[in-house]
Amino acid sequence: MNLKLTKLSPNFLYQPSLMLVSVICLTAIISLISGCASHPPSTNTELDSAEKFVWPAPPEKPRIRYLGSLKSTESVTGEQKQSLRDWFLGKKEEERLVLAKPYGVHSDSKGRVYVADTGIAGLVVFDLEKKSMTYWGNTGPGALKKPTGVTSDAVGNVYVSDVIDHRVVVYDSEGKFQNALGGKDILDSPAGLVFNNKTQRLYVVDSKKHQIVVFNQEGEVDFTIGKRGADDGDFNFPTNIAMDKDSRLYVADTMNFRVQILDENGLYINSFGKLGDGRGHFSRLKGIGIDSEGHIYTVDAAFNNVQIFNQKGQLMLALGKSGTGPGGFYLPAGAHVDQNNRLFIADQLNLRIQMFEYLGDSD
Repeated sequence: MNLKLTKLSPNFLYQPSLMLVSVICLTAIISLISGCASHPPSTNTELDSAEKFVWPAPPEKPRIRYLGSLKSTESVTGEQKQSLRDWFLGKKEEERLVLAKPYGVHSDSKGRVYVADTGIAGLVVFDLEKKSMTYWGNTGPGALKKPTGVTSDAVGNVYVSDVIDHRVVVYDSEGKFQNALGGKDILDSPAGLVFNNKTQRLYVVDSKKHQIVVFNQEGEVDFTIGKRGADDGDFNFPTNIAMDKDSRLYVADTMNFRVQILDENGLYINSFGKLGDGRGHFSRLKGIGIDSEGHIYTVDAAFNNVQIFNQKGQLMLALGKSGTGPGGFYLPAGAHVDQNNRLFIADQLNLRIQMFEYLGDSD
C-alpha cells in the first residue's frame, strides 16, 4: 500500500493557540474515556453460562455438566482489558501465555492442571487455586521437545513423556528436574502414562513398540506388557492409558479400535469396541479416563466426541460434537478424570482444555 504525504501549510506553524486547544481537548477526551475503561467489569460469557450446558439434554436428568475451558493466562486470572489511554500512550502489556496444541492432560489434588503441549514444546501448568499459568521444561536437562503424556504421583512428582527424546522426564512439585527414564534403547514413541501409588510403578504406553513399559521406583524397567497383534492382551499402536481405584488398567488400543482392560500385572481381563461409525464404535480412539463409579470415558478424534461406557462395555452416553462452543471438539486427544470426577479433555485444534463434571447416577 502506497501512502501519499500531504504538505502542511506554512500558516499551520503560526497557529499555536489552535494547536494548544487541540491538544487540551484530545487529552481531556482520552482522560475521560480511559477513566471509564481502565477497570471494566470482568466478563466471561462462557463461564457465566456454564451450567446451561449439560448432557443428556432436558428433560432427561443431567449426568455431565460443562465447567469451562482453559486456554490462556486469562482463563485463570480473569479477563483483562487494556484501557484506551494505555493503548494510546503505549503501556507495556504483561506477558500473556496461551496453549498452542495441547495433547496430554492431567490434574492433581492441589488444583493444578498439567498440559503436555506439542506446539509449545513444554509442560503448561494451570494452578486453579493460585490463579496462575506457567511453563515447565523449557531449558536445562529437563527441557522437553515434544511432550505427549503427563501424570503425577501421590507426593507431587510429575512425569512427562517426550516422543522425540524417547524418555520420560520427572519433575518435583515445583517444576525442578529430578530424573529421566527410558532412552532410545528402551522407549521408541512414549505417549500416555499413569502412576500406581500402591506399587510405585509407572506405566508408559509405547505406541510404535505396541506395548506398555513398566518402570519400578528405582527408574528401571520392571517388565513390559503386550506385543503387536489383535489377540487378547496384544496391541496395535496403543496411545493412552488410565487406572481405576482397584489398579486395573484401561488402554486405548487405537488401531485395534478397542479398549482393553488389564490387571496391574498386565493380565487380560476384558475388552470392548470395534471399527465403525455408529454409536459405541471407534474410529480414532485417543484419550481415556475412569470416574469413581467405574464409568469409562473414551475420546475419539475422528468423531470429535466422548463416549461413556460401563464396565461391561455398554454405551451409556455420548458427549459433544464437532464445533467450537462448549462441548464442541476439533481433533480432541488426551483425557483425564480426577478424584473429584472432573473430566479434562485436550481439545487440540480449538487450542484449549475443556472441563466437565460427572454429576452421578443416583436419582
